[in-house]
Amino acid sequence: MSEAEPRKRRRLRSWLVILLFLALALVLIPAALLFFRQHSLIYHPRKYTPGYERVLPPGAVQLRYTTLAGNQVAFYLPPRSGAVMPARVWAMFSGNASVALDWLDVVAMTRNEDDGFLLIDYPGYGASEGVAAIATTRGSAEKALTTLAEQIKISEAELSPRLCVIGLSLGAAAALDFAVGRPVQRVVLIAPFTTLREVAARLFSKPASYLLMESYDNRARVRELAQQERPPRITIYHGTADQLIPSAMGRELADSAPTIAQLVPVEGATHDTIVSDAWPQIVEEISR
Repeated sequence: MSEAEPRKRRRLRSWLVILLFLALALVLIPAALLFFRQHSLIYHPRKYTPGYERVLPPGAVQLRYTTLAGNQVAFYLPPRSGAVMPARVWAMFSGNASVALDWLDVVAMTRNEDDGFLLIDYPGYGASEGVAAIATTRGSAEKALTTLAEQIKISEAELSPRLCVIGLSLGAAAALDFAVGRPVQRVVLIAPFTTLREVAARLFSKPASYLLMESYDNRARVRELAQQERPPRITIYHGTADQLIPSAMGRELADSAPTIAQLVPVEGATHDTIVSDAWPQIVEEISR
């Protein structure tokens, strides 16, 4: 055997080791980024600029309360009729990179003057402190409801049956999480996903999706609502051209509880245009 043969084998082994490390890096580096930066990949907090209070309509109340996440601020828009006791209260959850006051234009167009509206920001969004997560968002929403009951001087038990919820995208998950375990009349979901883990699998890969430390499960929440003694009506709006959260996910949620859930496809709407494209339908739905 020539001396060149062992050198070739050593060189080949060296290249194989290098290729193995490169292959592992290609797998592990994205996985590490997803694991350690998953919060920043899921949540995109947006803060209010100074003077945001000027956009509040007459009579609007800032609800200030404290949770484990820190000081929180939500907003209550009382009935335009002047009624102290609202016929219904719509708890509204915005989409990612949005804030609660983005709902003001929708609220202004609704026709039921006896309805009130509870606009909830996630911890770290708007004027609220802390970091958004499933538990902190749930805690903030529940404390907002308690604070509202105190504000209008009724018990939370009296207020809860008057509740309806609406949520956009990530807000649809927060709305469903809030609705489970209490009597709600209506649920309106706009561009909802099935589970956050399934979105991660679609955007990254199925193995990477298991690195998520928490995952909203909208499918399970819809089924829980369907099992209530008096389940709410659920209306789902989803754009047919949504590339981020495909309309098939909205269809699957509706199909998981066909007796109470209805899918309304919005032709040509994307994830970014769904609210503007379905504006008249959403306003009509809230006004019923």
